Amino acid sequence: MTPGAGGASVPALDGVVLRGVGGLYLVSCGAAGVVPAKVRGVFRKEGISPLPGDRVVVGASGDPDVPGRIDAIGPRTCVLVRPPLANLDLLVVVASAAAPAPDLPLVDKLLCVACALGIDAVLCIGKRDLGQEGADALAAVYRAAGFSVWTFAFPAAEPPEDLLARLRGRTVAFAGQSGVGKSTLLNHLLGAEKMATGGVSARIGRGRHTTRHAELFPIPGGGFLADTPGFSQLAVEESGLDVPGLLSGYPEIAATEGSCRFTGCAHVGEKGCAVDALVADGSVDPGRLERYRAFRRALDLVKPYDRPATAAGVRTRR
Repeated sequence: MTPGAGGASVPALDGVVLRGVGGLYLVSCGAAGVVPAKVRGVFRKEGISPLPGDRVVVGASGDPDVPGRIDAIGPRTCVLVRPPLANLDLLVVVASAAAPAPDLPLVDKLLCVACALGIDAVLCIGKRDLGQEGADALAAVYRAAGFSVWTFAFPAAEPPEDLLARLRGRTVAFAGQSGVGKSTLLNHLLGAEKMATGGVSARIGRGRHTTRHAELFPIPGGGFLADTPGFSQLAVEESGLDVPGLLSGYPEIAATEGSCRFTGCAHVGEKGCAVDALVADGSVDPGRLERYRAFRRALDLVKPYDRPATAAGVRTRR
């Protein structure tokens, strides 16, 4: 219990941080609603900042303008560096079969980050009606690599039940380049009457593509949707990925471990690399290998002490 107005006691509330800007946090506390809160001074002294998605305990601050105070921050299952977000359960990566052409380096980076952090991920390829052959070919590449893939063309297609089930009660982010149909997919999954196209940005009074801070919004029926700026500008060297994390996003390449001529092969063109033979027989997509090699070379240039920390439980510092 924490002291309230007039010496009365009020119960501490469990909540989820929705947003934090300038030291003020909005915390969803279930039946108690959204509580504005500051953070305990001890966290500020230690350079610890709550993130959207953090599970926290909120007590009474004694300040009528900001009635809540974040007294405890729970353990984190994962931390994204950019956008700063904690405890993400599912990343839905959205690409387009046509107009715009799929940004495959971005798709691979997002899948790598999800795999490295243990975040469930699914690839959704939209606009199948504009490029069925391309959509099916792209889906085949990622399915062969071991990823869950769904292609869609609205309004004819219905979302599969397993995709809908992945959203329920979880913290979910949709990511991908502009114009690929993220809002349309979200609208179709959650229902037009519940989450209109562009509704997340509209709710907070900002136009499209002008989001400045990561923010969570409750999903009808339970869970949270992350409005997440910064995904499309994510550079592999600032993602927090290390080599094992990168390889986790390329399971078809990681599977060759121990098969190359030389121990510790980086799979970037060394003599006797087993991956080259798999490309030749069609087991590994050459575009995926090319992107892996570009990312690996970029990571090799990053000094260990310059790499952002994203391990579970690590506190992000400002």
